[in-house]
Amino acid sequence: MKMNKVERLFKIIDYLSAGDFVTAEELALITKTSKRNIYRDISELETVGFYFHTEKKGYLLLEKPIKHNVGLTDREWLSLLLTQALPKQNLISENSMLSEYKVGRKKTSKEKGWNRVISERILHHFLYRDNYDENLVISLVKAIEKRRSLMIAYYSPTNEVETKRIIDPYYLIDRDDHYYIVAYCNEKKEFRNFRIDRIRSWQIEKQIYEFQEEFSIDNHLANWKMDYTDEKNKFVVRFSKKVGKYIKEKKFYDKNVIIEEEEDGSVILTIETMSKLFLRWVRKYGMDAEVMEPLHIREQLKNEYKKLLDIYGK
Repeated sequence: MKMNKVERLFKIIDYLSAGDFVTAEELALITKTSKRNIYRDISELETVGFYFHTEKKGYLLLEKPIKHNVGLTDREWLSLLLTQALPKQNLISENSMLSEYKVGRKKTSKEKGWNRVISERILHHFLYRDNYDENLVISLVKAIEKRRSLMIAYYSPTNEVETKRIIDPYYLIDRDDHYYIVAYCNEKKEFRNFRIDRIRSWQIEKQIYEFQEEFSIDNHLANWKMDYTDEKNKFVVRFSKKVGKYIKEKKFYDKNVIIEEEEDGSVILTIETMSKLFLRWVRKYGMDAEVMEPLHIREQLKNEYKKLLDIYGK
């Protein structure tokens, strides 16, 4: 008896799950169809998240889509997933997995969408948050997990230009009140930081990127420039007793950082880092933080505070 499409796709996945190479001829024989249909089936399975290694000795199943909903049986989950690969004219009622499909639909209809569940649990608590598409966060998490490259259209406010590029995402970072994706830019051939609210469109590629084991996120963050005019300086900062205990709790990315507690309970922090971001952090401590070195930065801050005094002294 001839199999319908969903049954055939299910049979292909079931057969390839054994972990061996299988040729198109063998799959055609097993599913009682043509090699041409097998080629189409493999292509359609890739569109819903199955990935195969192909060579002369056949297909090898490398990866299945993640089964997010643990409340579904394998057949229920596959029945929902594989129907996505059906042409619109093929009705689910025509295949023998109808019962699993109906049960799966009933279970999932009682829950919130997976993307929304995840996005509601990635929080950025401040006075505001950037205006980004919540589905982008889900795609970024999936791409990082699966080591998939991303094609993105990225907007640069400096040049007021939108460019397309392929990136290999490594880390999703909350930095300086914004979310960034730390990724290898295939165009620039270097690691870059992309603010996610400036990603205008995106697409997960089939390409699996090779993870660069020598990449150090700690070193990358330690040398993060807020802009290309920033400079690295060695800072010595005294924090009052009131905030010193909180400074001691922090992990700094400079491996040579020194934190010393004084007799009066104050804390001296010695660190080499990028100036603009560090000073933005120091300023929030107000009178509980005193920059002692470098002297030119101390002088810069003194002039800033004089101007503030003039403003508030009016």
